[in-house]
Amino acid sequence: MTTSPLLRRFRPLAVIAMSFVLVLGAASCSSDKKSSSDTTTTSIETASVPFQTTYATAKGAKLTVLEQLPKSVATSPPSSTSSTSTTLASKVPAIPRNGLNSAGVKKTVDGYEFTNPTYYKNPLVVEVLENQGDYMKVLITARPNHTTGWVKADDVTIAATEYRMELDLSTFHLKVFKGPDVFIETDVVIGKDSTPTPVGHYFVTEKIKNSSDTGVYGAWILPINGYSEVLDTFDNGLPQVAFHGTNQPELIGTKASNGCVRIPNDVVTKIAETIPAGTPIDVFATTPATWSAMGTGSTTAVTP
Repeated sequence: MTTSPLLRRFRPLAVIAMSFVLVLGAASCSSDKKSSSDTTTTSIETASVPFQTTYATAKGAKLTVLEQLPKSVATSPPSSTSSTSTTLASKVPAIPRNGLNSAGVKKTVDGYEFTNPTYYKNPLVVEVLENQGDYMKVLITARPNHTTGWVKADDVTIAATEYRMELDLSTFHLKVFKGPDVFIETDVVIGKDSTPTPVGHYFVTEKIKNSSDTGVYGAWILPINGYSEVLDTFDNGLPQVAFHGTNQPELIGTKASNGCVRIPNDVVTKIAETIPAGTPIDVFATTPATWSAMGTGSTTAVTP
């Protein structure tokens, strides 16, 4: 089997083996259409607005992420100055690490260095968690999952989105919200018990349009900033998790992947054409209590 060089940065965990090479055409590098719901801002005050999430886009060719906030920086209100992780992948080592750097990111003495644009020629995006003036605390693509770090405010531009995605692993059900309302929802394929889809809070790192919707990754790939918590490599690459389309819709509603989330092609297309990179994703082991209290608004339900 010949592996496409475009898959060296990550390997979505949809299938154990591919019968053909995934080829990403020029459409993969197309720029995202700006949704009217995404407002560019000069600060992250919008993070306190209900149903809005702030994300940052790198300005330069490199984005330096520090593990520790410089001691000279006064925080207000006081903040933990170190990077954090809410889960530890005890069975597998960190990514990136000395001796294992993926295309587009490497481990440094003080933290991490990310390349902009990404390996797929998309703008580099991180989720903003906190503003300390000259520095911002951000969620990054690294393992242990949910690792955070610090970037200089001058190195990024800020925007906000009211879209968010929530996945209930117990019911195989995905909802995409716009503000308080459900924008679209569908049943999906999730990871097998031996290679589970990791729970927690993530964000869409970029959007990759495939040249055809007949491949194993379907019409679109939406990588997230999380990695498998049981696999250290996958198909000779890094085991980055993605939400993506599928050419096996009959498996919807089952545990059949190596950790990725497979979505019907018509649904993943609508999602990808609407949400921006930076959109948050929460993966729950059980149904969120908030679902019963949320308004449904205008909903497109897709349950094959």
